[in-house]
Amino acid sequence: MTPRPMLDLPVELVHTILSYLPNSDIKSLRLVSKQYCDSVQLRLSRVFLSANPLNIKIFRAVADHEEFRHHITEIIWDDARLSHSGNDIIHPEQGIWLPNTDISDNEIDEFNEEEDWDKGLEDLYFREEDYDRVHLVIRSRRFKRQRCPHWYKAACKQSLERTIERRSGSSLLPAECPSIQDLCEVGPSLGECWEYYRQLVKKQDDVLAGGYDEEAFVYGLEKFTALRRVTVTPSTHNLLFGPFYQTPMIRAFPPGFFYPIPFGWPTSLTEEPEDVPAFPGKLLMKGKEKNTVDSALRYVHLPNINTMIFEDPCPEYDNFVEVLKHPGFRRLDLPLIFGGTGSEPRWQSFRNGKLRAALSEAGDLEEFSFYTAGLDGYFEGDEPPISTVPVLLESMFPLDKWHKLRHFELSRFIVSQTNVISCLSKLPDTVVSVKLSLLVFIDGEYSWHVFLEEMRKQIQEKTLWPNSRPNVIIGTEKDMCGNGEVIWFEKEIHAFLYDDAENPFESPPDIGPKFKWGTWKDALDPYSV
Repeated sequence: MTPRPMLDLPVELVHTILSYLPNSDIKSLRLVSKQYCDSVQLRLSRVFLSANPLNIKIFRAVADHEEFRHHITEIIWDDARLSHSGNDIIHPEQGIWLPNTDISDNEIDEFNEEEDWDKGLEDLYFREEDYDRVHLVIRSRRFKRQRCPHWYKAACKQSLERTIERRSGSSLLPAECPSIQDLCEVGPSLGECWEYYRQLVKKQDDVLAGGYDEEAFVYGLEKFTALRRVTVTPSTHNLLFGPFYQTPMIRAFPPGFFYPIPFGWPTSLTEEPEDVPAFPGKLLMKGKEKNTVDSALRYVHLPNINTMIFEDPCPEYDNFVEVLKHPGFRRLDLPLIFGGTGSEPRWQSFRNGKLRAALSEAGDLEEFSFYTAGLDGYFEGDEPPISTVPVLLESMFPLDKWHKLRHFELSRFIVSQTNVISCLSKLPDTVVSVKLSLLVFIDGEYSWHVFLEEMRKQIQEKTLWPNSRPNVIIGTEKDMCGNGEVIWFEKEIHAFLYDDAENPFESPPDIGPKFKWGTWKDALDPYSV
């Protein structure tokens, strides 16, 4: 019996089959024949932008395509910067600066492998098998005696350590290198990686100097008629061989390419306040002046905003307010980073009412997420310094102005349990979901158990949510280690609050979740369930 070509099948059945294929497979299918090319269309709904000419080229090509441009609903702007030297690479967990060497350096790295390796591991936790895997790679021909700066080699080793420690081996290795042994042998040497990397940095500098990424962004706002979402993120690169987003730039990397993963914006470890990024709202304002952002401004996922913009008058604050004023603005993800030196939060940024005044302008808001970066050294279960006085949440969030609010999220903040419940009681009846995670309590024996017991008590007494039953999601850090591994509780919380089931958290003096309860997810792994 002669096989029938797939395109001989009913059109509806073909489209159903192809709906399960990712775009990468659809691209390959379109290359099989002209018939497939004419009948099978790419599903393009988002485009990527960064300070890279290839990303900009593809971005503009989609913007100029008379069919594709009308299907784009999201722009993802990779705001991470490839490092020029080790002094601006900060490990997100340990806060380690790498040795400083200018990018023009090109010496042979001959430092003692054993001594430097052990020195770099003394503060890191590794399973024995992970330690062995990393050793294999750094002693392979791809690493040893390669012509590249010391800082680059050290940074690549750090990227490899972090990837293997997070993924425990080979699950995120490229297809060409399915094992650690293959990774030792397949792909460019570290010296070749360095030459490729320095060209990437040069191209990045040229784009930034010419403002070509900003020009492309404003151009895209004009061209993408269905745009609904703008996401600015420093987390695109994530881990070696495991990026959050497969941008054109990343897809073009040589297989097995080692490079220093950009870890994103600075944390409170940053020495100077001006090093912390401010709100880049001026570009959205350019688009607004041209009447091209009516739809784009309905949802903006902002980069980490420096809290210092809420202290003294500045154009960044004015731009932030203008964005929130936009009619129909419905969703705001607001991550804030504490400016200034040291690890003590700049609470004064929240006490003067400027944040609340700005958020009051978003009268049509339906979804709101608030979380912070820079609370280094504060983890769940830790007792905050006795001098810590949390900011009242009602003084930050204008809940009385958000009559359409449907989702409320609060994460990574030092709070009083009493104040959180008070804040939740003031949410409008329109709210259908509440998400609370990684909170540091100053009361209630610092425990989620005590917090949930009080929530249920007030729900039963009708002092909390007498007219509704919002879905509540709780997230707590796995092992209280502050490294992005979070255990999430949803069904368990609903059953406890509303159906009198068992509390999913241990009672004090224990503070963690009960054994095998909840669903684990790694925030640094886009593939974790």
